[in-house]
Amino acid sequence: MRAVFLVGLNHQYQVGPNGIIPVDVPMEDFLTFRNFLQTVIKRHNILGVAEEMNRYALRTRHWVHGDSFPCELAKKIGLPHRYCNPDTEMPDSERERYWINELITFNISAVLFILGATHVESFNSLLIQSEFQPFVVERNWQPE
Repeated sequence: MRAVFLVGLNHQYQVGPNGIIPVDVPMEDFLTFRNFLQTVIKRHNILGVAEEMNRYALRTRHWVHGDSFPCELAKKIGLPHRYCNPDTEMPDSERERYWINELITFNISAVLFILGATHVESFNSLLIQSEFQPFVVERNWQPE
């Protein structure tokens, strides 16, 4: 059974500080978030990072021309990364099933999955039904 470690959050932290339109988050909060993610990765022997995000949303909704904050971190520390959100709009339940399929094809045994806080409980249940072993690391991460 593959482990999936869930970190729920406000998507501002996921988008990162490098968008054309600045997010309403102080830079030190991004440093705190990076340190938190690095601690989770080490503590749980994470082998890959996946997230509720896609490049289309980064560019059209968040005005980010590069990658998401978690993707940049994964690259920096040498972990594989997967954007799991579909490019098209669909109901939340269908999107969450789409994420499951992405995790199946990502085929990493210990994945950190970053998603909006409102999805943590429902996605946790869907992971169990789909024969993954979920662990909720943080329901709604915020800087202290």
